[in-house]
Parts: sequence; structure tokens; C-alpha cells
Amino acid sequence: MKKQLLLKQFGYSIPSTALVISVTKTSHIVSGHLPLMRVSFDFEHGKMKLEGDWQYLMATNKHNGANWFTCHRDRVSIAMDIFPISPINLHDKESDGLVFTLEGLINDGESIGGCSGLMVLDNVKGKKGRFSNRWDFTFYIYDLQFEFCEIKFRVPVYGNTLEEAHN
Repeated sequence: MKKQLLLKQFGYSIPSTALVISVTKTSHIVSGHLPLMRVSFDFEHGKMKLEGDWQYLMATNKHNGANWFTCHRDRVSIAMDIFPISPINLHDKESDGLVFTLEGLINDGESIGGCSGLMVLDNVKGKKGRFSNRWDFTFYIYDLQFEFCEIKFRVPVYGNTLEEAHN
């Protein structure tokens, strides 16, 4: 029987620091107790939640447009459905390159609008292109209220860390 390591839920957070805040935008003040970005994935139920500082989300996107910074103010929360709904076997080479579609809503406290996107799971190959325990989720979220407004992030997942947590 083939060994399985099922990824059912996963969370990732980027804590707030004075250095990161000053680099992203000097005139923008972020509450120190809130993370710059927090995202959770629930593959069993097909849900993704992202909360973060809009200025930080835009500043970290290398292909951002100057007008994207004004699309939202302060913090945004994004709730999305993930399709297809299924735990992911991180020991299966067939999981490399999986693509998920995302549909949901973005809320900035003043308005709620639609958003859609894609999420890609890639295995970060080891030496000589060998399959490894490190994976990257890259997600692309498009705010449908504003033309070409994109949130793009890469989130690392380490399979060996997940195995240790289940032992």
C-alpha cells in the first residue's frame, strides 16, 4: 500500500513588524497586533480565508499597478470556495501541478465585492530534480470590482513537518 500524507487543513501567517511596515509604505500605519497576512485552507470543506493589510498585499506583488493601492483601505478579508474539494496527498507525485479554482467575496469594511482566482500546488524539486517534502501553494486572486487588480502569494508547505505533527 502506498504511503499517504493527507493535507486537510493548513494555515499560514505573516506577523507584523515595524521594518516590514516601513518598507511597504511609509505613510501607512498598521496595527501592530494584527498580522500583515493570515490565510487558512480547508481542503476537506473547500474553504479558503485570507485576511490582511491591503497596502502590504499590494506592495508584495511584483507586478502591481500604482492604482491598485487605492482599491481598498486598511484591512481586507476574503472568503473563497476551493474547487475541487478534496484532501491532498503530499506523498503522491500526481499532486504536483494541481490547480484549484477559487470563487468568493472580498470585504474591506465599507464594501463587499466578488473575487475569483486560481491556486496551484507545486512540488519544489530537490537535488537532480527529485521529488521533495517541500511544496508551494501559489494563489492568484482577482478583485472583480477593479480591472486587473491581483493578489498573488506563494505559501510554503513542508511535508516532513506535517508528518511530525501527526506522529
